[in-house]
Amino acid sequence: MKLPIDIETVSILSRLLNESRKIVILMHVNPDGDAMGACLAIYHSVLQLYSEKEVVMVSPNHYPAFLQWLESSTKILIFKDKRKIVKEKIAEADLIICVDFNSLARLEDVETPLRHSSVPKILIDHHIHPNREEFAVAISDTTASSTSEIVYRLLQAMNLPVPVPAAEALLTGIMTDTNNFRDNASTPETFEVLADLLRLGVDKDKVTAAIYENFSASRMKLLGYALENMVTLPEYNAAYMSLSLEELNRFNFQPGDTESFVNYPLNIAKIKLSAYMSEQQDGSIRCSFRSRGDFSVNDLARKHFNGGGHRNAAGGRLTCSLKEATAFFVAQLENYKDVLQ
Repeated sequence: MKLPIDIETVSILSRLLNESRKIVILMHVNPDGDAMGACLAIYHSVLQLYSEKEVVMVSPNHYPAFLQWLESSTKILIFKDKRKIVKEKIAEADLIICVDFNSLARLEDVETPLRHSSVPKILIDHHIHPNREEFAVAISDTTASSTSEIVYRLLQAMNLPVPVPAAEALLTGIMTDTNNFRDNASTPETFEVLADLLRLGVDKDKVTAAIYENFSASRMKLLGYALENMVTLPEYNAAYMSLSLEELNRFNFQPGDTESFVNYPLNIAKIKLSAYMSEQQDGSIRCSFRSRGDFSVNDLARKHFNGGGHRNAAGGRLTCSLKEATAFFVAQLENYKDVLQ
């Protein structure tokens, strides 16, 4: 199995881990299953071997409700709710590990206290264009299915244990970031990792049920409402869904409820591009994109939506009304009409 790091890097990381007494693991804003999986796996693995160390997990804001089943997820400190405590933990840390984001800017309000810290910062990620200069060590593999896959390879390389809770978290990360193995999972290495996780004792059916069969009735009704109002654009082989803050609140929206909505239009014959746009509390519009084949939604997001990601999965944000955002999305499609045919 290939490794994303060389022997020298493994040695550096092992030394930093051994010398550190207080470790902070950070996720990006609006953490998804991969960010949660990578973070929790490192947490469980390190404490399994070094029970005397203090390991603190931090998320800038609340994680999806459907991931609350993951062991120790309740120990994650939410910066939005506990700013003072998180700032203290970052200031006291000997080592900071950043998972599933390529730039400190992805941390929003957590970015400032993190930049004030002079301790080594480690990046573990699979997104393109990592800002390597922000980190003492940057482990980036854009060919990996997920950051969780890289974390597993890293734990192996460092001879760290992978207890069952860590393995469950890693499977969750890989499963959610590949849309249940439909996207970004085309390499044999991904399935070699999955086989290893099963050998470690993971109950695949338990994890699958926890992720995909654990929704609230209001979330299912919200999905039905979004699909009912989906707009298809056959001239561009595209489709989009959009939800206002009022509509989300009408269905008792919880963080993570709309996590996979953007994938549904791709089940329609000939649709190559799907978009989901939602109004946020601050008035901005969060945009998610998915594609099939060679069409790069990363290119679309980077050029027009202040974002980025992977070829077939990306996101961005606009500062405008929801109506203006959907009109802007449709307008951009004319530039990609030939590619989408």
